[in-house]
Amino acid sequence: MWLVLSLISCAAHDVSYLRYLFLLHNKGLMQAFGNAFYAPCTCGELFQGTLDGEPCLISCPVDVWSVARLAVSPSVRQSNQRKVAQALTGLPRPLPHNVHVVLRDPLPPGRGYGTSTADIGAALYAAADFLRISLNPQEAAKIAVMVEPTDSSLFEKLTLFAHRSGAFYIELGMVDAHVVILDAGGTVDTETFNAQDWRPQLRKLAADHVQALELIRSGLSNHDLAAVGEASSMSARLHQSILFNPLLPLAEKLGREMGASGVVRAHSGTLVGLLFAPERYDGASLRRHLRHRLPRDVMLRFTRLVSGGVRKMSPEILPSGARECQPEP
Repeated sequence: MWLVLSLISCAAHDVSYLRYLFLLHNKGLMQAFGNAFYAPCTCGELFQGTLDGEPCLISCPVDVWSVARLAVSPSVRQSNQRKVAQALTGLPRPLPHNVHVVLRDPLPPGRGYGTSTADIGAALYAAADFLRISLNPQEAAKIAVMVEPTDSSLFEKLTLFAHRSGAFYIELGMVDAHVVILDAGGTVDTETFNAQDWRPQLRKLAADHVQALELIRSGLSNHDLAAVGEASSMSARLHQSILFNPLLPLAEKLGREMGASGVVRAHSGTLVGLLFAPERYDGASLRRHLRHRLPRDVMLRFTRLVSGGVRKMSPEILPSGARECQPEP
């Protein structure tokens, strides 16, 4: 009997994929079993910079999910997700022979959605559950960072994480916010970007990063979204000298017009987001205003800030955020 680790990234309600699963099941090619695990994708980072010379970040997890589940299949296919396969080797015991990963990734890579970290996290927990291995967020992050720089969305709270070395993590708290994602397309080759030496630029920005970090830590401690938004906007602007995003100035202007608490951006991607307090959020009004003011090729996704961490669910229950995977035209 062959085993397949089926990883469905943010597509639990995708009809075409469900039909695909149903077809495989009816033909006897696959039989799903066990618990499913899901991890949040992101809208970039609320902060990215350095602390005492160590690169670190605070991810912005949203209610869009990567979902992992085990399945049985006699087919022999190799995983097309090299990073997930590499991460699975970091578990204390290997998966049985011929266990591999089948991926479904409707969210595009290279834009700042944090799909790689979400995929790795969900896959690690699903595999650990099958192997009866206890796994916590710190252990999962330690494995993930050996594969690549890793988002802090694996931790249960908004967390400051040394995303390159894994040297430290500091859980900071939560704040309630809506996140309107502006996706102008394009990609950043994250492997190439992360391979570059940004230390000279980061040293020049170190004092400003400390200021932004102190502000966001205070904001999260006091559940003050205005302070979090101000700090996130500061981090976004500072990063323009490292990776320029042409959409950011317009996003900040629109945010001020619509009462946003601030902007958030992908620091190694193309996404920009607007942060809204629940009392200032009117989805229909925002949609009309943004569609009128933004270039036609900018897609919108309406999401909420969520706590991080990988969740366990029964196979019949799907995360509600899956509906957010399809962008507004």
